[in-house]
Amino acid sequence: MKKILFIILTILSLTVIGQNFTYSGYIYNANGIGAVNIPVKLYQRVTPILAGFTSQTNYNSHSYYRSTGSMLWTDAKQACISMGGHLVTIANLSEQTFVFNTWPSGWIGFTDESVEGSFVWVTGEPVTYTNWNPGEPNNAGNEDYVQFVGGGKWNDLPNTSLPYVIEFDYIVTTGPWGLYTTVYTDATGKYTINAPTNPSLEWYIQIDAPTTITSLQNTDAVNASTKVMTRTFTSLDYYKYDVNNDGIITVSDEYYIFMKKSNRFLTWGPTLPSTRIFTPSQFTTISTSTIDLRTTYPGSQTITINSPTSGGSSNYYLINTGYSNTTTLGY
Repeated sequence: MKKILFIILTILSLTVIGQNFTYSGYIYNANGIGAVNIPVKLYQRVTPILAGFTSQTNYNSHSYYRSTGSMLWTDAKQACISMGGHLVTIANLSEQTFVFNTWPSGWIGFTDESVEGSFVWVTGEPVTYTNWNPGEPNNAGNEDYVQFVGGGKWNDLPNTSLPYVIEFDYIVTTGPWGLYTTVYTDATGKYTINAPTNPSLEWYIQIDAPTTITSLQNTDAVNASTKVMTRTFTSLDYYKYDVNNDGIITVSDEYYIFMKKSNRFLTWGPTLPSTRIFTPSQFTTISTSTIDLRTTYPGSQTITINSPTSGGSSNYYLINTGYSNTTTLGY
């Protein structure tokens, strides 16, 4: 029974340590077909506010956090390493007093698991100070790991579950945001992000409107011409076919598309973006409305998903100026 319990605790602890940040979704063209090869950027920074730990305290140019949960000593050691720190070590009475005032009980980074009776710090630093409780260490029941007990004295214990303190050998400050990775949508328009994470990391996701490099086709102009002749427009048509941006769809827009296809015109009308990004609810409204909604829903050039700490999923739509969106390639 003890062996089974130990295995269960180990699996639970490894689940806590081996965290992954996951996020996914789809990016579609205006015809509902997945947009291929759209870049989705994941940014990362280190933050001094660690989920699962009490507030930061600093001493002698080091930062310390106390865990709010418990772990086996061996798992706490690995958790600290995965966050770029280590289980707390104590070099002298002053540091002992500081740490004990921050955290009166739990694991410290002191062990004799390698050689019985020969205690070492997890960092390999010299042992210059100890504060054993009277009669300790006594290795009662194969005790290889050290905790604070009453009054800040030390006691050796077996590998059970206790709170702990993580120590960083520098003052932890909020780091700058940096691009961690860029993923691209697949043939169905799906993007998937999967990155190792821990409580010291903060994330955000950015999706930029791509520059459309697919060549315009005669069908794009023909579709605009059909709209001009039928005089039956949805809001989506204004986004796609009012390419000179004069507020109406006429034969001049059809001509404009033909001329841009022939490289006679290099850009669309004044201040008109080549691509806009919309949420699914916005796109649904645009697709079903029969009035021009460009002022109400101008679209975005950049979508930012802030602080998605627990992961999640988001979908978006692209509307490309001048294109009837019958292709998913070329972004």
